[in-house]
Amino acid sequence: METIFEYTLKAPVSVGERTVTELKFHRPKVRDFLRTDGHTIDTVGADQALCSALSGEPEIIIQEIDVDDWAVIRNELSRIWYQFFGVKPKKKADKASDPNSEAEAGKTAKKDS
Repeated sequence: METIFEYTLKAPVSVGERTVTELKFHRPKVRDFLRTDGHTIDTVGADQALCSALSGEPEIIIQEIDVDDWAVIRNELSRIWYQFFGVKPKKKADKASDPNSEAEAGKTAKKDS
């Protein structure tokens, strides 16, 4: 499979006797996104499932990735999500300005009181 992204972990992951120092992500297929079913898009759970699918590493390895490494990986995963869905996931700032969000609903309720 075609590798589209390689990342060397700053903090290698060890689970049992296995140590992972690098992740190689293949070009996504629909089957990779099927692994994210049951997760809300733009959640750590969905990204964990997609990371596992694209790298071929089990989720138990992905769960042990250091937060500094995860930030870089998750940024790359957001580009993959964008390519697949053609929509950028909402950012927290976008949710605050969304009239349907809970934050805006609370503001509206306060104004009406």
